[in-house]
Amino acid sequence: MINSFIVNFRQLNSAVSEVQDEFYRLGLWNEGSRLPLTTVYWCQLPQLAMHDALGFFIHKGTYVFGHPVIDSLAGYEVGNIYIPQWVLAHGFWKNRGSLRDVVRHEYAHAVEYHYPMLTTRSQRFKTAFSGDYPEEYQKSKPLHVSDYAATAQTEDFAETFMVYVRHSAKLPSHLNTPHIKRKWKFISELCKAINSGITKW
Repeated sequence: MINSFIVNFRQLNSAVSEVQDEFYRLGLWNEGSRLPLTTVYWCQLPQLAMHDALGFFIHKGTYVFGHPVIDSLAGYEVGNIYIPQWVLAHGFWKNRGSLRDVVRHEYAHAVEYHYPMLTTRSQRFKTAFSGDYPEEYQKSKPLHVSDYAATAQTEDFAETFMVYVRHSAKLPSHLNTPHIKRKWKFISELCKAINSGITKW
């Protein structure tokens, strides 16, 4: 946990190192993995364009300032993660929570970026994170690992991936529902595929 609203460089380096060790144990960080191509940057100045983001990953076609040239001049590069020292939308009274969870979540977006044919462009991904649930489960069973996971398919993946890594692939009992198990199984198979050097289902 972070006890203040500020993240310093040492805290970020420590969190990134711990998360990369977790990835190594899960088979995601090895000689053939594409994840080491992503760098995690500490942003000393507040992010004006993303004033509420605890961290963010730059995809192709998404821009911090709305234009690739301006982003490039500001130092933002596609394929990397950025963690701000402090977040404008968070007051000094707010605890930012787990920095490792933020790093895990943003690395999930890096997985999508580096392995699109295993994730967002694959039918397996679309089926696992479809959001098509029988009506009887809508209220009685958790469908997502967090409220934020319910906002978009890619955020559902990133949040589930974050929890998967945090719990070393062991599904917590309170999340043991058919729909979360389906997503968990997908992430388990994804880790095995990446570990084996597979880039397309």
